Amino acid sequence: MRLLAICFIAVLFAITSSSVEKVYAETLRVMLHTGSFPPYYFSSDDPRTGIVQDVFNAFAKETGDKIEFVRCPFNRSLRNFESGDVDIEPMSNPAWRKNSKVLGVFSKPFAVSDAIVIFNAKKAVPLFSVEELKNKTVGVVRGYVYPVFTPYFESGEMYPHVLENENKLIQMLLADRLDQALMNKDFALYQIKKLNMGDMLTVSRPYDSLDMMIRFHPSKRHAVPRFNKAIDKLLSDGTIEKIYDQYR
Repeated sequence: MRLLAICFIAVLFAITSSSVEKVYAETLRVMLHTGSFPPYYFSSDDPRTGIVQDVFNAFAKETGDKIEFVRCPFNRSLRNFESGDVDIEPMSNPAWRKNSKVLGVFSKPFAVSDAIVIFNAKKAVPLFSVEELKNKTVGVVRGYVYPVFTPYFESGEMYPHVLENENKLIQMLLADRLDQALMNKDFALYQIKKLNMGDMLTVSRPYDSLDMMIRFHPSKRHAVPRFNKAIDKLLSDGTIEKIYDQYR
């Protein structure tokens, strides 16, 4: 009789644990921007997915959550996060969002973002220090935060040339209308490979590296522990590295 009771309790505990997991699994709205930013994401009419969707689909398999990707222009996406209309910024760092009205809650790091200077190859210089770009015009994206370069822009020691997106910066570089621009390393190398422009565009060594984390709206802070657990697993078994390698 005692053995039967123990078995009943064990079964009840298993059912209850499973039910608890299902209760906490939910639909989470993850921001993607309009257009494309390969290899992280592609345009909505492109059959390719990209790093962000692949990584978050892997997270969802571990957490049980349903992921809904919401596309908006970059600045509107940030406002949607502040208002709670989206729950997650998929790749972020507190250094980029310290001026946001809603800082959010950050997960453990799951990747690293390297920032580089991309040059028109005819104007490339070996960049050992960002100060080598003093008194030069540097291409940047509207709304982006550049922690290393911002003090130079604010002091007038460098001149930002602001454009709408990275694709515009690439176009200006190829047209000889811009000598250098700031860019994510993965994006720059992907575009150089895709466009076969290795003889026209050159990248510097990384001038800054930041941990990439998931930024949750405060209303979703309860989801952070289960995503941290998924991050630990997918880093240890190599899943995240394999996803990145597919696009390199």
